[in-house]
Amino acid sequence: MSLPDWERNGWVTKHQTSRNEIRDLLQVVERDLADSAAEGLSADWRMNIAYNAGLQAATAALAAAGPPPTVAKVNHA
Repeated sequence: MSLPDWERNGWVTKHQTSRNEIRDLLQVVERDLADSAAEGLSADWRMNIAYNAGLQAATAALAAAGPPPTVAKVNHA
């Protein structure tokens, strides 16, 4: 499925990103990767911080490609 398909389904909305937004997201990635290597953290906490870095990197990539995800209106009943 393409991003335009997702937009038609209401799963994403149009968003005009900026260089500053992407730069800020990538700064979070760099910070979290550095923090995940800090001494004295448990393996679980290191993984959590590194995982967040991955999420922010994916968000930056999606922002650079087009619209960001929104909450889908899905009924799980």
